[in-house]
Parts: sequence; structure tokens; C-alpha cells
Amino acid sequence: MRVYADILANAARNGWDYTPESIVSGSKRHFEEMKLQLNDAGYEIVPVGVRLYCNRSDKLAAR
Repeated sequence: MRVYADILANAARNGWDYTPESIVSGSKRHFEEMKLQLNDAGYEIVPVGVRLYCNRSDKLAAR
């Protein structure tokens, strides 16, 4: 979202004026494109609040 905010700030400095609806729509599109790029790079996107269980990491954390 910081990158998208920078894009909007630069556009505003250049005289572009977006409606609130356009900003929301653009942020959703920007986020979806970013997720696709991360997936292509090998990352997995998980919902907020989900904690994946891994025995090894729990054992390391207990040390």
C-alpha cells in the first residue's frame, strides 16, 4: 500500500485527480497484481491471522 500511496502522490503532484472510488478500485487492482508477482517469485500468500503449524519451528522457538 505504501507503493500505491507513492504512485497516487506522484500523480497528484502532476495534476491528476482521482475519485475515491477510483482510488479504492486501483488499490485492489494493485494489491492483486502484487500478489501475482509474489506468487510467481515463489512466495505463498496466506490470510492474516493464519498461523501455519511447523514442529521444527516450535522446537526452535522453545530453545
